[in-house]
Amino acid sequence: MLLKDWSARLALGLIFIAGALACRTSDVFLAQATTVPTRTPRPTFTPLPPPTDTPTPTATTPPSRTATRRPPTARPRPTNTPIPPPQPTAVPLPQYRYKSANKGCEHSGQTFIQGTIYDKAGNHINGVRVIMSGAPDGAIADQRDSGTDGDGFFSMIVNAAGASPGQSRWVWVSEDGKRASDIVQIDFNNLPDNNPATCWRGFVDFVQQY
Repeated sequence: MLLKDWSARLALGLIFIAGALACRTSDVFLAQATTVPTRTPRPTFTPLPPPTDTPTPTATTPPSRTATRRPPTARPRPTNTPIPPPQPTAVPLPQYRYKSANKGCEHSGQTFIQGTIYDKAGNHINGVRVIMSGAPDGAIADQRDSGTDGDGFFSMIVNAAGASPGQSRWVWVSEDGKRASDIVQIDFNNLPDNNPATCWRGFVDFVQQY
């Protein structure tokens, strides 16, 4: 009798438990049925950028180098050393040792050429040969050493009887058989003494240059 009671009670308890589980299960299904489903957002499509053209590398000019200025270097102060005077520039010697001077012509009773030889200090020089010719550097018509006719003086006659119109003579200094001066030309005429162009007596001096 006791066993039947416990069996009835156990069966009844199981029935209650089963009923409670059934109610719980129905509640869960109802909750799921009434719940609004959540929409999952679609993935957005991001388009890829178009390919860009890669520029062809061009030759670049290397940057110019800018000279870096260095600070000035302090120079030592010059000492009080005397500066030597500049040396004189050598002056070439004249072409000839003698040069003509005091040239002219005047009236006279005959035709001749006279003159005096001077050194650099203005003193008369004896023994200097003077040549007279009928052409420049031509054949010798007459020659005379200074001092023969006076101190440093020479004289050569062209015509002892008077004028020599239309005739010309050339004179120069000679040393060791070579011309040592410029050549002087004298043109004779028979103009009277009151004419400034008269030429009977020609004269010329020669001055030593070195």
